[in-house]
Amino acid sequence: MTEKPKVLLVDDEENVLFALKRQLRNRFQVLTADGGKAGIQAIETAGPFDVVVADYRMPGMDGIEFLAYCHKNHPDTSRIMLTGHADMQVSIDAVNEGKIFRFLTKPCPPEIFIKSLEGAIEQYRLVTAERELLDKTLKGSIKVLVDILSLSNSKTFQLSGSIRKLARELAQTLAVPHDRIWEVELAALFSQIGCVTIPAHIMQKKEQGLPLDNIEKALFDEHPLAGRRLLTHIPRLENVAEAVAFQQKRFDGQGVPTLDLRSGPTIPLLGRILKVILDFDELLRAGKGLNSALDLMRSRSGWYDPAILKALVTTVLGNQEGYSQYTEGDSLLIDVMVDDLMPGMILAEELVDIHGRMLIPKGFEVTDALKMRIRNFARFQKIKEPIKVLDFLRG
Repeated sequence: MTEKPKVLLVDDEENVLFALKRQLRNRFQVLTADGGKAGIQAIETAGPFDVVVADYRMPGMDGIEFLAYCHKNHPDTSRIMLTGHADMQVSIDAVNEGKIFRFLTKPCPPEIFIKSLEGAIEQYRLVTAERELLDKTLKGSIKVLVDILSLSNSKTFQLSGSIRKLARELAQTLAVPHDRIWEVELAALFSQIGCVTIPAHIMQKKEQGLPLDNIEKALFDEHPLAGRRLLTHIPRLENVAEAVAFQQKRFDGQGVPTLDLRSGPTIPLLGRILKVILDFDELLRAGKGLNSALDLMRSRSGWYDPAILKALVTTVLGNQEGYSQYTEGDSLLIDVMVDDLMPGMILAEELVDIHGRMLIPKGFEVTDALKMRIRNFARFQKIKEPIKVLDFLRG
């Protein structure tokens, strides 16, 4: 059975709400709220709604203010305003500030009111269907890009399931809205994408821990800005692109981008989060233990947003077992054959052929594309099996 469309009615007159609800309850799932503040509470606890209908004249928060809030925080929901005063300025304000779907005057005949609701519901479904299609298209495109990067033998593009896990859990600790957490994860995954613009010999020196000369270092330090330029061409990744650009920016304002003088909370939030995630990941990969890595980060005055660093400590220390596995992974270490590799596993050692020649470095995350590549390797040359992997899915 198809679920009835959800409609929220907001009015300070209880008798009006009662009459409207009785009129609509057979066709729609109707909730009511006696005023703007109660309406906001209803949206946050019982939403999302297909349609929100609000009276113009309400004490405290009028209909325009309420619908403007709805538009800002829940833009997909269709908005209708009811008013007993056919004032032109009210209509203009409602359209400009509340971005309403329809403006109705009281008393509104039932058939017109219901027809307006049906039109608003259809509009909501069109908007959400288009957004869902865009989301699927975007996520599919991103998956292809991530898989292609994961096929690179460069250590720079070792796409670790653990760093994605850390990004997601830190965002949750910081109470990042659920529908924005994906941006934090993508910022972590794409943080090094600008390195594709760096000459191979410089990347090799960097990955081998060899010192760079001044020219090479200056070029390498520009990779966050190169990453932003690449990502800004992808719709809806504007925030991710900004985060990538600010990944090396310290909270006190020092670091790339050097020409951007922002500091403290004026630095994009995702950039501040990414700075903490990447520095923590770098310290762990350099062999630091959890506590020593956190202690070192806490000693770096001016480097990090204090609230984000505190959230990192809470996230990591609240799951020490999980993050000790992040660096050591003993309890998740398993042996698998080539045919048993699954997306999400992490190579715990170099993948080599029977002659010891390295095919894929340690630390790569198994994706669909990498799994196909390994199988293709196995068709033409013997791969040393079993393969040691970290299985975060089972852990």
